[in-house]
Amino acid sequence: NRDIWCLRFFAQNSVAFFAAWTAIRFVLALDTFLQVFLGLSLATSGTIVLVLAAIFAITFFFIPNFNAALVEQCAYQFAPWIVFIFYFWGVVERNWVPKQATRNNIIAAIELAACVVSGIGALALFSIRYRTSKIDPLV
Repeated sequence: NRDIWCLRFFAQNSVAFFAAWTAIRFVLALDTFLQVFLGLSLATSGTIVLVLAAIFAITFFFIPNFNAALVEQCAYQFAPWIVFIFYFWGVVERNWVPKQATRNNIIAAIELAACVVSGIGALALFSIRYRTSKIDPLV
C-alpha cells in the first residue's frame, strides 16, 4: 500500500511538475520569439503570453479534477499548482509597481489569485473525494 502511495505521490507529481514547467518554459520562449522575431511590443507579447499561461493553468485544473476518467489517476497531482503559483508570483513580484499597475500586472495578479484558489480547490476536491471513497486507494 505504501508503494502505491509513493508511486502516486512522487512519480505522478514529478511528471506533472515537469509537464507544467515545460508549459511555462514554452510560454517564456514564445514571449522571446514574439518580441525578437515578430517585433511585438513588450506589453503586447506579455498579454499574449499571460493569456496562454492562464489557458495552461485552467487546463491543468479542469482536466484532472472534472474528467471522470482521470479523477482516480490524477487525484494526487498537486505539483502543477506549485509551478503555476511560482510563475505568476514571479511575474507579479518582478513587474509590480505600486500605484502604476499596467494591464499585464493586473492580469498576472488575477491569474496568481486564481491559481492559489484553484490549488486550494484541487486540495478540497481531493479530500472530499477521498473521504467519500470515490478514490480507490489501490488503483
